[in-house]
Formats: sequence, structure tokens, C-alpha cells
Amino acid sequence: MGPVSAFLLMALLSAALPTIAPATLRPELHEVDSSGNRRLCLRRFEDSAKVEWLLLLEPHRLETSLGHAGAWRATGRPLSVFDSSAWGKLRAQEAKAGWKDAGIRHVAAQEKGIVLSVDLCPSRKPLDRVLVHRLCEAFRKEGKPVPVAFALSGGWLRTHREDMAWLQGQVDSGRIDPTWVNHTNTHPYHKGTPDRKNFLFLPGVDLQAEVLGAETEMLRRNCVPSVFFRFPGLMDDSALCARVLGMGLLPVGADAWLAKNQRAGQGSIVLIHGNGNEPIGVHDFLKLLERERPEIRQRHWHLEDLSEELDEFPDSPATIPAVQGGRRRN
Repeated sequence: MGPVSAFLLMALLSAALPTIAPATLRPELHEVDSSGNRRLCLRRFEDSAKVEWLLLLEPHRLETSLGHAGAWRATGRPLSVFDSSAWGKLRAQEAKAGWKDAGIRHVAAQEKGIVLSVDLCPSRKPLDRVLVHRLCEAFRKEGKPVPVAFALSGGWLRTHREDMAWLQGQVDSGRIDPTWVNHTNTHPYHKGTPDRKNFLFLPGVDLQAEVLGAETEMLRRNCVPSVFFRFPGLMDDSALCARVLGMGLLPVGADAWLAKNQRAGQGSIVLIHGNGNEPIGVHDFLKLLERERPEIRQRHWHLEDLSEELDEFPDSPATIPAVQGGRRRN
């Protein structure tokens, strides 16, 4: 299938995704089977026509998909059957690392390149569309969509319908290949409160509601949530990490938060904000793109797909040295 017809197929499949009914998303974590195809079931929900769906994970490639609940049956086997999969190994590594890293911060890239993650926390400012335009321009000779991980908050999705529709248009046209990362529903934050008492540590925060609320907003907009989760502010502890892992998700941090003066190296998971709240990070990333332009033209420097780079991730996140950063500049 050629690229044009493939993109048309993607658009048709996106249009056929179910419309989720309010407050129906339920957490599940068990193996399911359909005609010999086995998956990990993460969630169950009803669409507006009362048809039940499952959010499924292929645990080796870390790819999520939706399936009719009636076509899948629970196998009754323990979760240990996934221990040798990429999901099982990463989950065990993250459980061991605990709160030290706020998730996976680095990938074992075989070539020069990074994983770009763009956080979309709640904001009154518009999406930084220049960032997407410059990305597509820089990598247009690759001849394939540019992989980007977008950390979506429910608050941003609810207030940026036109921006999200534009972003999905870039997906449908084959310009970008997104990984939709869960960044919580409301992204709790109180200005002036110390980080270790802020974000998900704030009194009264319901972590499960934050996770499921963000996934619900994604599904309402025809975005299939990935298996990845990003802590607001990259602030977690062992208890929060254990609860996120218990919902089947894999926390993803960053070792190059550009607005904190952290420098990107080979295999870095780079963090910038595309919601208008941290323009210095976007500016620094665009400077990085310009600096690497000769290498990009020679196809020696790439943007990596998060799932593809982690499906055979060899090292524990806890063993990778952190990149030391300075004070945020805005």
C-alpha cells in the first residue's frame, strides 16, 4: 500500500472510532484472547450506542488499539505471562526504580537521535503550531510522518478544540505520527506551593480519576491513548509510581527538559511545552534542529518513536545517569 492510500486508510479508521459515553471508562488489567491473538486489556468502556469496547495493548511492541469487547475473552492467566514482554520488563524496571526518575528518561537509540515529547498542560495560550511546521519541514525528506510524543492533559483538550482538530489534521495528512501520552485530567498545580507538596501530592487529588479522565477526553477526540504516562511537573514518589504501574501504564520522564538548561544527547527523551507556557524550551529545540540540520539532511540524526525504541529497552532507567540541569528560565 502506498503512502497516500495508507494515510487515507488511517483517516477512515480514525473516523470509525467509537464515541465514548460519559463516565464509562473502567480500569481492567488482564490477558484477553481473540482467535489466538492475545493482548493485555487495560480498560473497558461503552460508546454512545451502548456497545462495549476494550483498550488493548500489544505488550511486545507497546502498541495500543481498540477492540469490540464481544470479540475478546479473558484467558484467566496471571499477569506473569507478560514478564518477558517489553511491557513486563519495563514495568519491573520502573517498579524497582520507584520514584527516583519520574519514569523512563532515556532510550537506547542505535543512531544519533532523540525522542521528542511535547507537554500540553492546561493553558490559556494557543498551541505552538510553528513547532509542528518546523518539525515537518526539517524531516520532510524522510518521506514518512515525524514521530512525536504528545503528553495530553484533559484540561488542555477541553479548552483547545480547534488546536486539537488542527493537530489531528496533521496526523491525518501523514505529517506527524503521534504517541498520545496520559498527562492527567486536570494537571493539579498550585502556584507557590513547593514541588514535593504540589501536583499529584496536593490534598484531595484522586489519581485514578486523573488518569481515567485524561483517557476519556482522548477517546472522545478519536485519540487512542498509549500505554505511557507523564507525571505533572515530573514529580512522583514510590507510592504514586506503584499506583500508575498498577493501572497498567508506564511512566515516562525526561533527561533533557530544555527550559531547565538540560542538554539533549543521543537517546535523550527531550521535554518541551507546546502550550505556550514555556517558549524558551521551544526556542531551544528549534535552535537544536537548526544546529543538526546538516546531519538531518544526511539522515544521520533522527526523531525516534518512543514505543519502537523501548520495545527492546536493555537497561534499567535507574542505571542511566541523570542530566544535571539548572533553574528554569521562565
